[in-house]
Amino acid sequence: MLSKPQTKYPDWSRFLAAVWHDGMSVHNMDKDIAAEAVKNSSESILESLTRRNESHVIRPSAFLSCARQSYHFLAGDEPGKMPDNIGPTFAVGHLLHEVSYAAVKSAMPFGFKVETEKAVDLPEWWVKEPTHFNQSGHVDMFISITDEEEARKYLPDSVVNDQPKMLVDFKTMGGFSYRKHSKADYSRAVDGFGYLAQLAVYTEALGTLGSGAILAGINRDSLMQPLMPRFIAPSTLMKEVERLKRAFDSATQLQDPGPEFLIRHGAEANFFCGRGGKPGYCPFKKACKAMG
Repeated sequence: MLSKPQTKYPDWSRFLAAVWHDGMSVHNMDKDIAAEAVKNSSESILESLTRRNESHVIRPSAFLSCARQSYHFLAGDEPGKMPDNIGPTFAVGHLLHEVSYAAVKSAMPFGFKVETEKAVDLPEWWVKEPTHFNQSGHVDMFISITDEEEARKYLPDSVVNDQPKMLVDFKTMGGFSYRKHSKADYSRAVDGFGYLAQLAVYTEALGTLGSGAILAGINRDSLMQPLMPRFIAPSTLMKEVERLKRAFDSATQLQDPGPEFLIRHGAEANFFCGRGGKPGYCPFKKACKAMG
């Protein structure tokens, strides 16, 4: 007998965490849905293990955390190579995404529609230059309320009325990042990986920016840990939209925006930029450092 959430939750985050937890049980995971997830993940896993993963275009999940990244890309600077042995990390990420999709689909109560890997055309302000900019993308999960009466069994009236659709982006994280994610104040946190920028682009494209979005962390180091969904407020996403518009304006005119990421986040940005003896994650860290 399928176990489904039996109580009302105060928000989308806690509701999603409960559904994911129930769906992960071997007693609740739908076999056909699981089989589809395994099939869907196999191609991505194979590609991760046998091909390089460097991005050749600016997309919502690449080159958006810092305005200078977009500038360097369009200026023709060569991004740094990812380590040759990074493939298994991406492969595990693809698998855990698909398993999470299957869990949520298996345990989601009646009254909700769950779409995964949903195709999205990017917003009107996105640069319309397909050589360097993707013109479409995919969101991990998009949940819509299809029956308000049923949805009110699980969510408050205010959520059903004001947030009838919710974008969910899953991120696989190591244990340290997972713990940091659980405590982060995302209205002020350093967004070195561009998570908030990605959510800002997609919520704007889907017309749900006013509902906010959920950044759901999966602990890949300890798979018995719960899903960690964090709600990202509309105000935070709107700030990202405005920042991205400014970044694209300077980048497409080949105007160096300067070290704006360091200015925004100070010493906390060193972890991502590769300063202070740290390796960093920015693909243009050498070119950026040379410019000062």
